[in-house]
Amino acid sequence: MRDNKPASSIISVAKEAGVSLQTVSNVLNFPERVKPETTERVMQAINKLNYTPNLSARRLRSKKSASIAVRVDSNASAGSSSEGLYTGYIQDEFVYEVVKAAEVRDVKVITYTCDPDEDEVKKLKKLVDSRDVDGFLLTSTVEDDPRLKYLIQSNVPFLSFGRPWASSDEFASSYPWIDIDGASGTADATKLFWDLGHRNIGFIGWKTFSVQPTNPRSVGDDRFLGWSKSLLELLNLKSKKISTNFFELGGESISSARDSARKLIAKFPELDALVCASDTLALGAQLEYRGLKKSIPISGFDNSPTSKVFNFTSLDQNIPEIAAHALVVLMGESGNTVAKVNSSKKSEQANLIFKPKLISRI
Repeated sequence: MRDNKPASSIISVAKEAGVSLQTVSNVLNFPERVKPETTERVMQAINKLNYTPNLSARRLRSKKSASIAVRVDSNASAGSSSEGLYTGYIQDEFVYEVVKAAEVRDVKVITYTCDPDEDEVKKLKKLVDSRDVDGFLLTSTVEDDPRLKYLIQSNVPFLSFGRPWASSDEFASSYPWIDIDGASGTADATKLFWDLGHRNIGFIGWKTFSVQPTNPRSVGDDRFLGWSKSLLELLNLKSKKISTNFFELGGESISSARDSARKLIAKFPELDALVCASDTLALGAQLEYRGLKKSIPISGFDNSPTSKVFNFTSLDQNIPEIAAHALVVLMGESGNTVAKVNSSKKSEQANLIFKPKLISRI
C-alpha cells in the first residue's frame, strides 16, 4: 500500500517534474522566481508523490522561522516579585493576546521558562543558535538588563514590554520598547476621588528603595509619582514633599497590603480614599477596612478579575492593543517577517507609552 512506502524526497519531485533541485527549492521558498507553468508542473509532482517539505530545512536555508519567543513565569515566581507588572494575571493575558495576534499573521509563538536562579541569556542564546526563533518579546526588564545587551550585540530583533528604567537616555533610545503610563493611571484615580469630594487620599505601593517624587526609576516609582504629583496639584501645594504623608510602601501581597492599610488607619483615621499600585494591594486594603467595619473608595491597577469580583475601581492596561502593537513594531503593519527595528526610524512606533483606562466602580 502507498502508506507503507518511504516518504518522497525533493529529488523524487525534481525527477517527476523534470526540473532541477534548485527549481523545486525556488517553488517552495521563492515562487516569484519561477515561471507559472514550471510552478504548476512542480506542484503536480508534489501532489502526485504526496511530498511534504521539510520545514526545518527550509528554515535553515531561509534563516527565517516566522516565530517569536516570549518568557512565561509560574504563579510562584509572580508572587515573589515586588513589582508584578508582567507576572501573574497581566503576563498571562499578554502572552494570550500575543499568541492570538500572531495567529492572524501565521506566526508561531514559542514560550520558554526561566527560574530566578537560571541564566536567561543562556536560554536566549540557545534559541538564537538553534534558529528556532526570529525575534523576542521581553518582559520585566531591569536596570542594565543583560538580555538587552546580548540581543543588541547579537543583532537579534526584539521588543521590550517595559521601559529601560534607570538607564541612560543613550541606552534607552538604542532599542525598541513600549510601556504603560502608570503615573497617568494613578493620577486619574486620584482625580476621580477628588472630584467625588475626597480630600484625604492615601496611597499603598511597593517598597522599591528608589522612590523619587520627580525621577521615577521603577514601575513602583512611576505609580507613586502619579498619585503624589496629582495630589500636590489638587491641594495646590508648592512643596516638593508630600506634606500629608498618606502613603505606605511594602510588598506585593494581600497580607502586606493589609499591614500597610492598618498602619495608615492608625496614623491617619481621617483617610477617606485610597489609591493602590496593583489590584492585589487594593484587595488587601479593602479586606482590612472590611474587617474594621469601615469602607472607603479604593482603586487598584490591572483591571483583573479580582477587581471585578470585589467591585473596586481599577486601571485597564489594554493588553490586546499592546500585544498587537508589539507585532507591528517587529513585523510592520502586515506580514510575518521579523526584522530588526531601524533605530533611526523607530521612535514613532517603538518607544511608546500607552495610557491605561480608568474603570470606575463607585
